[in-house]
Amino acid sequence: MDMRKKALEVDKRLNFAFGEELEPGKRDLIHELIHAVLSQNTSRNNYELAYSRLVSEFPDVEDLAAAPVPAIEAAIRPGGLSKQKAVVISGILTSLKEKRGDFSLEFLRDLKTETAREFLTSLNGVGPKTASVVLMFGDGRQVMPVDTHVLRISRRIGLIGPSTTAEKAELELERILPPSSRARMHLNLVRLGREICRARGPEHEACPLNMLCEYYENK
Repeated sequence: MDMRKKALEVDKRLNFAFGEELEPGKRDLIHELIHAVLSQNTSRNNYELAYSRLVSEFPDVEDLAAAPVPAIEAAIRPGGLSKQKAVVISGILTSLKEKRGDFSLEFLRDLKTETAREFLTSLNGVGPKTASVVLMFGDGRQVMPVDTHVLRISRRIGLIGPSTTAEKAELELERILPPSSRARMHLNLVRLGREICRARGPEHEACPLNMLCEYYENK
């Protein structure tokens, strides 16, 4: 099957099974970036609690930027990996202040997507996936963030090669997916990865993509 046709069929089946859609962004972009950092390698409940505690402790970004790393770490501890994430958040704010003179990322809304991505990934601790998450959730950009779920499932299905990196996967998936499908596809793949196509013990018979999946076919 042609990869574009296969990607469209995957999108169709996932949309029928889950129907996840991107909600309009509610946070400014710097808080969207902080939220994205906190969401890494943890459950939704944990990172939402960590974010809530952080903004309660430091309502203003200026206060957060001035806070010592241990204070940030204490606030976000429920989210897991709090020491590493505190260092990343502090580093991002320091880097942004050095580059722009303030802590706002709202100027990104006026930039082309690739230029906005380049700026975000120039900040300490921000990788391509995090940059795309910020642009998708915070600014409604038609990008395709690739987290561990999206990468694993895309490899298993055969939309990308088995050794394709996350950074290359983002480019390949954006090439075969229409822009209007990317956010929905990301959200539905993440849900599929959390609930059915887990790293260990995937529930093949319950998967809406099993008839399209090379991993299932060859297991």
